[in-house]
Amino acid sequence: KDYERYASTLASLHVIAFACFMLRNAAILAQGA
Repeated sequence: KDYERYASTLASLHVIAFACFMLRNAAILAQGA
């Protein structure tokens, strides 16, 4: 049970980190253009 909760938390953190990375990439691209 505890492992499942840890896995879901890790997955959500991964999604948030990926979204932040993409947003930063978009900002850099917008500045370059």
